[in-house]
Amino acid sequence: MGVRVESSDARRVNRAAVLSVLLSDGQASRVALAKRTGLSKATVSRVVEDLLAENLIKECGPLPADGPGRQPFALELAADAGLVAGIDMGGTTTRFLLSDLTGRLLVSHRATTPKAGDAPKVAAFLAETLASLAAGHPGAITSTVVGLPGAVHPATRAVRSAPNLPQIEGTGFTEAAAASIPGAVAFENDTNCALIGELHAGAAHGHRDAVMVTIGTGLGVSVQLDGRPLPGRTGAVGEFGALAYADGTLEDAISGKGLTDKAPRATPAEILAGDLHPELRDRAKGALEMLLRVVTVAYEPEVIVLGGGVSASMLAWHTDLERSLTDLTPEPPSVVPSALGDPAGAVGALVAALGAAHRAIGVDAPIPTVRLTPKESHVPAQAG
Repeated sequence: MGVRVESSDARRVNRAAVLSVLLSDGQASRVALAKRTGLSKATVSRVVEDLLAENLIKECGPLPADGPGRQPFALELAADAGLVAGIDMGGTTTRFLLSDLTGRLLVSHRATTPKAGDAPKVAAFLAETLASLAAGHPGAITSTVVGLPGAVHPATRAVRSAPNLPQIEGTGFTEAAAASIPGAVAFENDTNCALIGELHAGAAHGHRDAVMVTIGTGLGVSVQLDGRPLPGRTGAVGEFGALAYADGTLEDAISGKGLTDKAPRATPAEILAGDLHPELRDRAKGALEMLLRVVTVAYEPEVIVLGGGVSASMLAWHTDLERSLTDLTPEPPSVVPSALGDPAGAVGALVAALGAAHRAIGVDAPIPTVRLTPKESHVPAQAG
């Protein structure tokens, strides 16, 4: 009988099948892997031996035997196989999430975004904070996604339209951050990250056509159509805040900064949820209605998710906003609040980083649900 030789394509497929099970289930025996993948026991054994030799997986203890024969051992990803980071960088606060390759959250951390300092110093803040967070865990960071409050060119990594953090504009910041953060580093618009988070485990979960509108210090919009993100050729899709409205722009009328620029002694919540400045409240509601009508006719989403700190003061408008869309399409979208809240952007960045880390080891499968279990820590930014 001849020796069976697997092609390189077959080996890649078999390897990916075994890793996919371990990524989703956490642990499995060789027998369980054969059942879950449909591969023969001999094939599973060959794949497992290769992965053990790569130090990507490890045996982690005996399992109860089902009968006579060799005692089964549990297999799992090695603790030092790699760390993954998701960062949501805002004009005020930066959130960091750190997980292992299975998506098990290890660290949840907030720090005050340094307003002072040039692009290299802001990049150093990210790199030094990540290094500190990773120091207590085995393995190196292999993949990081950074969500930024501006439009990010998908090819050049140039950032623009970031008025709340102007030092990150251009390519100086992204080049410095990519050089100082270990592993593969990608940059994404923060609202795009928030939509990924809501699609993964939030208010947009299960929808293929969705729009995310984040209303905080600024205004952002992100779009997914037929299960695919729609960033645009230069990252400009969703920059609706620049559109003219009344005596300014949509962002002027809706965003926290735009509102407090008009009424410096009031908070956005006081303006939107009360009668302190009814003209500003009504202007904001009209602007938001116009924005939702525009995204409805442009993309016909199933759901529009409203997120960001300022959007919480607009909850009372949701019924009116949904009703205002009924004349535009036979199946108008639902308008719902974010289910993840402020962490949505960091969760989305982590999910995107996990996807990149998995593809780097040959796996392209759904990401296990990220759960925000570790208690979040917070520190102010260091001076300088």
